[in-house]
Amino acid sequence: MQDNFVRNILFFFAAVLAFYLLNLLAPILLPLVLALLLAIIMQPFINFTVKKGLPKWLVLPVFSILTLAVLFGVGMIISNTISSIVDEQDYLLSRFLQKIDSVLIWINRTFNAKLDSTLLVSEIYKYLVEGSLSKLLSDLASGIGSFFSSFLFFALYYVMLLAGMANYEDYIKYVGGTKELLKEYEHISKSIFSYMWIKVLINLVAGLLTYLFCIIYGIKFAVFWGFFAFLMSFIPNIGTIIGTIFPILMSVIQLDSIMDITIFSILLIVMHFIIGNIIEPIIMGNRLRINTLTVLFGLVFWGYIWGIPGMLLSVPLLVIMKILLERSEEFSIFARLMGFPDKG
Repeated sequence: MQDNFVRNILFFFAAVLAFYLLNLLAPILLPLVLALLLAIIMQPFINFTVKKGLPKWLVLPVFSILTLAVLFGVGMIISNTISSIVDEQDYLLSRFLQKIDSVLIWINRTFNAKLDSTLLVSEIYKYLVEGSLSKLLSDLASGIGSFFSSFLFFALYYVMLLAGMANYEDYIKYVGGTKELLKEYEHISKSIFSYMWIKVLINLVAGLLTYLFCIIYGIKFAVFWGFFAFLMSFIPNIGTIIGTIFPILMSVIQLDSIMDITIFSILLIVMHFIIGNIIEPIIMGNRLRINTLTVLFGLVFWGYIWGIPGMLLSVPLLVIMKILLERSEEFSIFARLMGFPDKG
């Protein structure tokens, strides 16, 4: 009885210490987690090319340079787009205030109201310029600066992980002493790989369709909104809402036709609904899906620990945890609690 009490106390303090370290070491751990997920995605392709006869000393540098160059290029495009948005903030803000003023005038005429549109617009202007908008722009500027510093850590981790995974079979056999541990690792790795690629491809479709709709309706910064939708789709439930609000807001600022704004908004909302609630569950199945309660807990926990990047990574991390728990007889009940019952 006393031993169990002491063990529980030690476990509690160990968990608190782990949470504290996760938060404290976020600048180091976040690039490591991202590098690990990308390395898991790329590992099967590296193994395939090596089995085809290409030497490892050639395959690893080529894959490393290509993936890092693509990621850095995407980062530069996003950074330049954010800079363009900042440069045009006065124009965008004036257009937004004009639309609000028009809506208030329409409300006064239609419902015989007596709203002081000039006063309301000036208050909104003060709130945006002196409050939320200035904070948002400063956060974006600091985020751009932290991207380049974190990218160096990420690149270092990624290259080291790829190099280490090239000889994973020999190392796991050495650690386990038998082939059983290798089989277990390959099963887990295959499950994680399949989930990550399915999720990336589904989100990529959502991002490309968002980009296409923005191009059709002439919405500015279409590439940025497409990438933004791709990224936000990793956050369940609220991510798709955030991913549609900002392009729709840009359409309100830019477009003068209410019909065009309405159709554009409906296209985005319906597209995200179909992908998130119909296509993704069909492709994923129940095994790799996480129930709503677990998703909410993961969003709150990882959001508190690592902020917005933690929210983006919450579901992939939860799925990986679920896959690992499934392979343990002692903890498999927790994997079942995280998921959905099989329909049979």
